Amino acid sequence: MSDARVLNTPGTDTSGTGTPGTDTSGPGAPGPAAHTPDPVPDLLAECREAVLPALRRAVDRLHPRLALISSYHFGWCGPDGRPARDPGGKMLRATLVTLTARAFGAGPAEAVPGAVAAELVHNFSLLHDDLMDADELRRGRPSAWVVFGAGPAVLAGDALLNEALRTTAEVPGAAAPAATRALAAAVETIIRGQAADLELDGRDVARTGPDDYLAACAKTSGLLSGCAEVAAALAGAPAPAVSALRSAAWDLGIAWQMADDLENLWGDTTGGKHAYGDLRRGKRTYPVIVALRSGTRAGSRLAARLGSAAVPGEGELAKLADLVAEAGGRAGAERDARHHLGRALRALEGAGGDPAAMDDLTALFRHVLGRHERWLSAGGASPGAAPPAGPTEPAAPAEKGPAR
Repeated sequence: MSDARVLNTPGTDTSGTGTPGTDTSGPGAPGPAAHTPDPVPDLLAECREAVLPALRRAVDRLHPRLALISSYHFGWCGPDGRPARDPGGKMLRATLVTLTARAFGAGPAEAVPGAVAAELVHNFSLLHDDLMDADELRRGRPSAWVVFGAGPAVLAGDALLNEALRTTAEVPGAAAPAATRALAAAVETIIRGQAADLELDGRDVARTGPDDYLAACAKTSGLLSGCAEVAAALAGAPAPAVSALRSAAWDLGIAWQMADDLENLWGDTTGGKHAYGDLRRGKRTYPVIVALRSGTRAGSRLAARLGSAAVPGEGELAKLADLVAEAGGRAGAERDARHHLGRALRALEGAGGDPAAMDDLTALFRHVLGRHERWLSAGGASPGAAPPAGPTEPAAPAEKGPAR
């Protein structure tokens, strides 16, 4: 077994799922899905119809130059401002907000501001992340910083963040303070996670472990759990439900990040990212960390090469990916991503809420990782497999906002 670890998510106890030897194939564990119609495409379309006009109005309130950069980044227009055919992102985070709010009795009028804020924060982080990671492509076309310059792209991201906080602060009624606190706490967690993520670039192989990786996962988990908390605040959900939702979204973020790491090394790159981008930058992603700590001959060879000052050539990247797989990094990451998705689904079951809306939310959780389905169903843990060893608890955000 690899030296992989499970993050004890903030909030509810997930019934000992981090204990070695425990069966992880409980009621919420991912498994073969029944052949029933997937409701998520219709849910995403419904959310887009409700949220997109308000989101575009929010962007239009920015300085004209920053509005152009942001609109280009969202995929709504070209560099010259002419409308583009690209419909933009899927608005998964906005849908997470609207479905969570609906599960606890909130309608579109209450949910849409939170959904808009979630998308604004998400895209603030992407504008900055593309620059920090030197990613030149976003959804198959040049990233905003490549087209408009680094400084303007950063400023556009800052403007989106400010607009997000203003959006929740201006929500009518008593929910505004709690929703804004929840969003601000999520942003703080995202920033801490991004700082930890940057430290994974070229980090000393002997000093890099699962705890370092899980700290970096906060950039993904922080936003997803923030979406759940903002929605819960807008809907007035009870504290136990908030705790369960927070835990579910946090584990979903970890599973998502692990699966994304797998995709970067062995997946389809038609989505606009270069193959082996993380290896090229020397980033210690989860498969790499598992391989480095495997105690295998392949892991030692990988450590020796990554510990060298020489930058891997393009022709060497595929060979390094093969070493990661040979050392167990691929199988370990597949297993642990599946495990965290199972934890997320089980935590979601304990949240309560309207059964029909919670069914839709569960379907969304599964859909979020649909692009990575092969990592979570074919190559990962089989039912009854042991979870990753040695639970650990890196710094996690305190319970804020609607929980009080």
